[in-house]
Amino acid sequence: MDTAEVFLAGRQALEFFFTRPGDAGVLEWCGPESLRLAAGALVPEKIGGDSAGKPVASACDYLNALATQGGAETFAGNFYEALFQAFLARRVLPGDLEAGKRTPDGDFLLDQLVLAVRALTLLPEGIAPGKRKSLLPSAAGIFSGLLTADERSSGADLKEMLASRLRDCDPFARHRAFRLAGEALCPVHLDSAKDVGKFYGFPGVRVIYRDHFADFAAGKSNLPLLIYSLPGYGKTSMTVSHALAHPEIVVILLGPEALEGDWRKIVEPLRLRQDRKFVLFFDDVDPRKIDWYNFRTHVGGAFSLPENTMPVLSSNYEFPASILSRGRQLSYPVFDELRCSEMIEDFLRDFGLHNPPRNLVALMGADYTEEFGQKKFTELSPRTLMRYLAAYQYDQNKRRTMAELALGELVTHPDGELFYEFNIELMRSLYGEEYIQRLLKRKLKDLE
Repeated sequence: MDTAEVFLAGRQALEFFFTRPGDAGVLEWCGPESLRLAAGALVPEKIGGDSAGKPVASACDYLNALATQGGAETFAGNFYEALFQAFLARRVLPGDLEAGKRTPDGDFLLDQLVLAVRALTLLPEGIAPGKRKSLLPSAAGIFSGLLTADERSSGADLKEMLASRLRDCDPFARHRAFRLAGEALCPVHLDSAKDVGKFYGFPGVRVIYRDHFADFAAGKSNLPLLIYSLPGYGKTSMTVSHALAHPEIVVILLGPEALEGDWRKIVEPLRLRQDRKFVLFFDDVDPRKIDWYNFRTHVGGAFSLPENTMPVLSSNYEFPASILSRGRQLSYPVFDELRCSEMIEDFLRDFGLHNPPRNLVALMGADYTEEFGQKKFTELSPRTLMRYLAAYQYDQNKRRTMAELALGELVTHPDGELFYEFNIELMRSLYGEEYIQRLLKRKLKDLE
């Protein structure tokens, strides 16, 4: 293949990736502007003007225009990111590019990519010496970032190198959690993520988390999970940890406002990634202030979510019945002296005590409530209890003192009345007096 044929094949390859039939049956460019300019540079140069006397852009004009948009590394980054998306649009996933697993379509697309890269890397040298006087020095190396110096000199198979480059463009291979910023997914590091075995108490709740995310990872169900509890119960950290416990699951963090937005902009790009599962985590939702139209439309409504996406909603308030009917409800029991003892027992088992002494459990619970009374904590909740228990991991004297006191004849227990009063006041501040009255009436009716 001579030089002219290389340039023509490269231009046709770029047009293959980034043109689509328009309404009038004419191919229209639908890729990035930088790649349109790159494709334009691969047209055989013309001298003079067209029939109307207008000047015709040369390859140097296209390269000069490209240089104003950034250097070689910028172009290379935009180039491979655009090609990665073009492969996905044709349902060729990163795994389809691996040697030994390559699909026929993946193989064909890689051949087209090879043609484009060869043409672009050869182009600056292919410009006639007489024409180079109009080429900016910065534009002469605009395509040099497409292949590193080592790649150019290695003699390795170009097709395999490009396949590796594209796989490296996969954001979900590098990161497991993202936050939506506008329409872009930005990777985030989740400090709250920990091993699922490090959550204590609430055994029934943990079973639901475990089974629900396991079913989603296995492709059995993408039923939305609707989580409700009072503040401080660990809804966020438990959701994140149980999702990330499955390597194929990626977490997308979304604000409550996204519930009212255009769900298609969120889920349609994810629909292409059938090699991944996506948890759409809407945290800190206030159901009383949400317009649920878009949620009802896409969850059990006129449209259906892709099977590889699952919404998870977390709230300190109860969800309305019309929303609960479209998902699975997960409600935490109220944190009281029994839940407190339950969590302490699990903590001690994890610490190495297979049969935690009841006196020790009771004494630690009483000490926790005493520290709350001393204003060391602002709330009685699983969150502050975990903070209290963390001290035992690092303070040997505290462990020894508590173990000795537990052997005494008189052992104090956590104050159940203190938990009751705190929870009532917390619910009153969140839900109002009317809620408390309804709650009391329900309790009295249960006693009849």
